[in-house]
Amino acid sequence: MPEGFIFNHNKCVSCRACTAACILENGWTVSPRLIYTYNSNAISAQPLVNISLACNHCKEAVCLTGCPTGSYFREAVTGAILVDDSKCIGCKYCQWNCPYDAPKFDSKKRIIGKCNLCYSGLIEDRLPACTNACPTGALKFGEFSEAAPENIPEWIPDKNLNPSIEFTGNMNVVPLRIIPGKIIENEKNEPENDEKSITGEWSLIGFSFLSTLSVSSLISSIINGNFPNFILLISTIFLAGFISIFHVGRAMGSWRSLAKLKTSPLSREIAAFFIYSSVSLFAVFFELPGFLIASSVIGLILLILIDSVYIYADRRNSIITHSGQTFLSSLLIISFFTGSEIPFIFIALIKIVISVFNLSVNRLTGSSFGIRFLRLAFLVVTGISLIAGFSYHDPVIVTLFLTGEFLDRMFFYIDFNPMNIKILIKNNLIFEKDEKKRG
Repeated sequence: MPEGFIFNHNKCVSCRACTAACILENGWTVSPRLIYTYNSNAISAQPLVNISLACNHCKEAVCLTGCPTGSYFREAVTGAILVDDSKCIGCKYCQWNCPYDAPKFDSKKRIIGKCNLCYSGLIEDRLPACTNACPTGALKFGEFSEAAPENIPEWIPDKNLNPSIEFTGNMNVVPLRIIPGKIIENEKNEPENDEKSITGEWSLIGFSFLSTLSVSSLISSIINGNFPNFILLISTIFLAGFISIFHVGRAMGSWRSLAKLKTSPLSREIAAFFIYSSVSLFAVFFELPGFLIASSVIGLILLILIDSVYIYADRRNSIITHSGQTFLSSLLIISFFTGSEIPFIFIALIKIVISVFNLSVNRLTGSSFGIRFLRLAFLVVTGISLIAGFSYHDPVIVTLFLTGEFLDRMFFYIDFNPMNIKILIKNNLIFEKDEKKRG
């Protein structure tokens, strides 16, 4: 029989003994095990559920397959998913991919820390420290039962990853409580408003936007019958690459990110960027038309691979049609710089429809709505100017257009919310409250 963590939420009182034991046993500077509280404000007529969760050491571990450096590996004896600190560069891609919020970024070491299943003790028949510390018996470790688990909360994400955890609690039974009133959660959930902070993603916004601009300018030059300006091209490419390294914890180890081309979308994106940069600069410097065409094709592939990095992490297809995707934006920029009115209008309409739909679905208000509306206004003004015969080289029109595209890319990161248990708890709770009101 398979084995792993066995959890009964009916017995969990959120005492956090498991969290403390995990940290003390392994000397962590992060908290690999956390208590996630559903209905933390104890809203009446809804269950209050505490879930003790760390790494589930999934059979289909997306942290392992998605890691670009190969720092994740499966320990042979226990099956635990471990991280090789010497290979980890702190790119945090595993945090996007894991729906259970298991990988934690260690701001001191600049790498990822996560539950290691206390694997060395497990080999010697000693149970993980968190299970030994649980005073109510809510958290255990052992073989799973033959019967399929029942009463699993709907907000437990991505069960198809085969997480090594079994839930034995009954959702119809009121769980134990030793803390009255409002429960103080270990970690803050996502902010209630739509203004999600993107301060940690500024380097990715810069990299992806400059890459899009570089590819678009190169292809536009080919269509217009010109060779791109070499100084401008190398400046854009160099700046894009330089900015991107600020996202990783260990910039000096960035060369490791090419280790997993077969399984990691991020590894493939980085490889495509290096190939595109080399071929395009070579083609422009020596003015080789054949290589220039090849570099444009590679550039479009690069943009598709950039988009795939986020689609892989999203897995709910909520970002797959976003107007700020690099490939779609590139087609619009190309049509603008080549003065192609019909393609521009067609792609612009697609972007406008998607943006308006997102505005209506998310019911955005305040400053976010204003800025998004301004972005749409920039696109409409640019389209009208193009149709009216204004030169698409006019500095004012170009500035408005590119500012709008940059804002669209920024909104892409604001709207990008990979599947995560904290978000699912929040969304499910809101859904239940709405259902109750309608009932």
